[in-house]
Amino acid sequence: MSSNTTNEVILVPDDLHDESENVSLTSGGTDYTSLRSSVLDYEYDNGRRYQNYRKGEYLFPNDDDEQDRMDFLHHIYGMVLGGELHIAPISNVQRALDIGTGTGIWAMDFADQHPSAQVIGNDLSPIQPGWVPPNCVFEVDDFEASWEYSSPFDYIHGRELAGAIKDINHLASKAFNNLKPGGYLELQSFNFKYFSDDNSLEERGPYLTQLGGLVKEAGERFGKTMQDMDTWGEAFKAAGFVDVVTKMIKVPVGPWPKDKKQKIIGMYMQSQVNQAVGSLLPGILGKGLGWPNEEVAVMAARLRNEIADASIHQYAKMYLIYGKKP
Repeated sequence: MSSNTTNEVILVPDDLHDESENVSLTSGGTDYTSLRSSVLDYEYDNGRRYQNYRKGEYLFPNDDDEQDRMDFLHHIYGMVLGGELHIAPISNVQRALDIGTGTGIWAMDFADQHPSAQVIGNDLSPIQPGWVPPNCVFEVDDFEASWEYSSPFDYIHGRELAGAIKDINHLASKAFNNLKPGGYLELQSFNFKYFSDDNSLEERGPYLTQLGGLVKEAGERFGKTMQDMDTWGEAFKAAGFVDVVTKMIKVPVGPWPKDKKQKIIGMYMQSQVNQAVGSLLPGILGKGLGWPNEEVAVMAARLRNEIADASIHQYAKMYLIYGKKP
């Protein structure tokens, strides 16, 4: 990074309470101390750590292993996109918002690339580092709650939000209302499902094939789907965005492609997906569908065997969707 400073994670008054919580922030007061404690206290289950703030709003962990996976996936995005952080044709960005920022790595990279821009990243978990670019700040916030920003943004970005969005139409409308004219919203996410073009997945990957249906059922029960990126572009249009573009990229899982670059990406994706099994499966099958831990562990072992099978020419679909506010 070019120029860094230590920034404290901010607790946002307007977005850190609802009617059920009824908590206000007063600097140095009891309410602030209590709220800060609740944000920093974590829930532990089956050896993994989960956020405690707005408990139940997110199925997946936030511990060191998951943070490593998220940063690894950020690197894979960079490989696929040729080092770019976005595909929207943005210019002269002065205010940018990264919703569901995770480890904050995208927001920090964007802040480094746009030193004149103020970059805000928000997330349910305060897992972002303290050593960040001087033009980047992180907030503990739920992007599903009301947005109370004092001024609009030039660019709003969200990555890997599958399983975190209750209503894509509502999210697109909130983003539209918080953008300047000419500003862009861009969402990037993998579909929680795997595919093959030669039927090798269907023929030799029964458990990976089965997983697609289980993820669909879990998302429907949880109320936050994980496979509906095909509908996001229409939600952008319904919110009022123009020049909406939906781009889908096939990303190999495993070193089966002949092309050298795709082979390397496939090797990285194979490792990332293998790691994701441990991070995401307990939430999908355990919390989402009520499977006991033993059955989740058995399914994880079966999935890892198929992920490692070089005869299965599987790939994941990366979706990149953006639109412009007129």
